[in-house]
Amino acid sequence: MTNYGQFCTVARGSEILGERWTPLVVRELLCGSTHFNDIRRGLPRMSATLLAQRLKKLEEVGVLRRVQEGSHQAYVLTPAGEELRPIILAIGHWGGEMDW
Repeated sequence: MTNYGQFCTVARGSEILGERWTPLVVRELLCGSTHFNDIRRGLPRMSATLLAQRLKKLEEVGVLRRVQEGSHQAYVLTPAGEELRPIILAIGHWGGEMDW
């Protein structure tokens, strides 16, 4: 994880969301994926190892938590993770409006 070593709130947020694939992992969770393989299907070019690392980091910073569902683990967004919904949606809207 990049550490900008600043107290700026944009820098602090970027330290988490600026990691490659992280916004897309959050997008998958916001869209209802809760199991590792569901998230992975939504991100077919992301390696399983990197996905596991990103999920662990998002759990460490309080964006998601792991819960036991029978014999399986699931990932659910915390209130802090849900607060990312308008940000992720805005990024998607902005990306769709760009004239590449």
